Amino acid sequence: MATASVYIASDQVYDYCCSKCDEHGKNIEAQHFCPECEHYLCDKCVRLHKGYHRQHTVYGRGDIQKWAGFSMDRCDQHSNKLEVHCDDHQELCCSVCVALNHRQCSSISHLPDLAQGFIETVEFKLLPAAVKKIKHVLDGLRNARMKDQASLKDSYKNILAEIKSFRKEITTMLDQLEKKAVEQLESKVKDMDKSMNDDIEACAQMHDQLKTMMEKVQRLTGKQKETNSYIGYKRCQGQLTKAQSVIHEIEARPKEERILFYPNTKIKTFLQGLDNLGNTVHVYNCISKKYISMDPYIICEMPDGHIVKTDFTGLMLLNSQYKKIAHCNLPGYSYNLCHTIGNEVCVAVFIDGFFTNYSEIHFIKVTRGKLQKVRKFTIDQRCTSIAHHQGRLYLSYGTALYQYTMYGELVKKIYENQEIFKCAVSPDGERIYVTLHSFATSLSLVTLDQSGQVLSTFEDPELCGPCLVCVSPNGHVFVCGSMSNTMLHLDREGTQKLATVADGLKLPESVCFSEQTSSLIVGCDHMIHVLKLC
Repeated sequence: MATASVYIASDQVYDYCCSKCDEHGKNIEAQHFCPECEHYLCDKCVRLHKGYHRQHTVYGRGDIQKWAGFSMDRCDQHSNKLEVHCDDHQELCCSVCVALNHRQCSSISHLPDLAQGFIETVEFKLLPAAVKKIKHVLDGLRNARMKDQASLKDSYKNILAEIKSFRKEITTMLDQLEKKAVEQLESKVKDMDKSMNDDIEACAQMHDQLKTMMEKVQRLTGKQKETNSYIGYKRCQGQLTKAQSVIHEIEARPKEERILFYPNTKIKTFLQGLDNLGNTVHVYNCISKKYISMDPYIICEMPDGHIVKTDFTGLMLLNSQYKKIAHCNLPGYSYNLCHTIGNEVCVAVFIDGFFTNYSEIHFIKVTRGKLQKVRKFTIDQRCTSIAHHQGRLYLSYGTALYQYTMYGELVKKIYENQEIFKCAVSPDGERIYVTLHSFATSLSLVTLDQSGQVLSTFEDPELCGPCLVCVSPNGHVFVCGSMSNTMLHLDREGTQKLATVADGLKLPESVCFSEQTSSLIVGCDHMIHVLKLC
């Protein structure tokens, strides 16, 4: 015997309820969606709908990803009719929202009460202008990013042409090197292109959503116009907030992003020792600055993000917010500091006595938020610079740069020059960067190999006076002129200036690169400057 189907309203909560049944007080799960009518339909109602609207495209559960059409008076999460406003959370709510998320809220308002007379308010009348303004900003940002994208593609073509031209001058041994260089370039372009494309799509999507919402608000009619207008206003306000967030995020990006290619001019001589045809460089830009009022002296960052800083009496341990955690007294003035291995630092302390002057090289561990002395050795002169790479210590004193073991044994003299000021080592240990200073002549940065042979010398009008140098974990070189008050970004070879990262750095005393935050930490006159890089 056949059994008739009976549609009975249920108390069950569905992700989508039939819009037509809901109008008659029935709670029936929707199995279909018509985007043109913006109606969710059960199996029974969809048959009636097809009879009236034969030209409408209706999507079933198999195409549920296409059900996400915007419905002015329906809850996005539960598809039920929006009925109240949570004043605590400033959210439009359906009955399910209230039951699940707003039971404890102190103030719930009925939408028709809130909407009464709202069409005549200043807020509602200003909504079209606010939407128009945001759409204009989004259009501008989208167009700007499209121009950046076009410029990026031109840069890609030009650099690729440079690579090809450079490639023609050398032998077939460069086939693999060429492949690596092109892959590096394409990877850089792909990453940057994706970022730009994401911004373009975000602007377009936000623009279209605002346009659609505003059109719906302006087309509202009928006895529910006031209520739906208020709903439309709240939804537009929410969308405007999202749009503002997108705008702020995009505007915070650098105005101009560049990539450059610098061919290795020594490639014919050092062909066998190279692993790349050249470097495609994304130039660093300073996108924000933070200032901490604190005597700077010498600073270095630990792997866990803590900061170790020297002062007149010893070492100070700071957390990532530059708050003091611990202190360790040392016997003299601490002028040089570097991270060695793990949670250990090495600090050069100058002992200025009545009859003798010398330096103690102290090794100190950071253990459970405390500074613990481990060992030390002595040199009979004032140490002016200290650096470390894989168990090798580089100390400068007198007129030369020396290599030591971690236990104070002199290995060799690397380089001699009476104007040596500071030194740093590349991440692979192949290059040593030494700054030379003289108040009578211009400053220079000398790049050495491990044997002390001079690979290159860099001079620039923007560098003047005693100079600081540091190297990022990916090999970027940053050099600072203490009298010119500038910070320059150089290539890995130390031969070409890529950008002026910062200026106005009054009397810089120390610099280190923070791997945790991609920032330069610069100690200046009674101030620590944190330069956020991109």
